[in-house]
Amino acid sequence: MPVTVSYDLTNAGTNDRNYIRSMFERFGWKRLGGSVLRYSKPEDEEDWLNEVVPALMIFRSYVQAKGIDIKFFTIDTNSVAHIDWSDSDNLLGDTPNDGDDLALHAPTNNQSSESRCRRAVDVVKALFEAGGED
Repeated sequence: MPVTVSYDLTNAGTNDRNYIRSMFERFGWKRLGGSVLRYSKPEDEEDWLNEVVPALMIFRSYVQAKGIDIKFFTIDTNSVAHIDWSDSDNLLGDTPNDGDDLALHAPTNNQSSESRCRRAVDVVKALFEAGGED
C-alpha cells in the first residue's frame, strides 16, 4: 500500500522546494504534483526502515536547519512494515542499512546529493554510538 505525504511550506524558496523533492526521490518516492509525494513498492513490501523513515527524518531535519515553517503536513498510509528474520531459511523484510548500503534512486533533479543523504543517515546513528550525556 502506498504512503502519501503532502505539505505546505510557508517560507521556503525554490531551491529548498527542489532540494526536498530531490531528496524524497532519492529514497524512491514519486512526485504526484506540487508538494505531494507517494512511496509505493508494488513488486514487494515497502522498505520503511531504509526508504520511508530516512526520507521523513531528513525532511524534518532540513526544514528545522533552514528555519522553514511548515504550514501543514499530512501523511497517509494503510501500509504494514514487517521484518521477520527468526527463520534464516525464510527471511522477510529488510533490516536497517548504513548510509553506504542504502539502495538510493535517481531523482528528477540532482539538487539533493546522494552522499549527503547517505551521510545524514549515518550521522544520526553515530550520535547514539558516541554515547555520552543524555
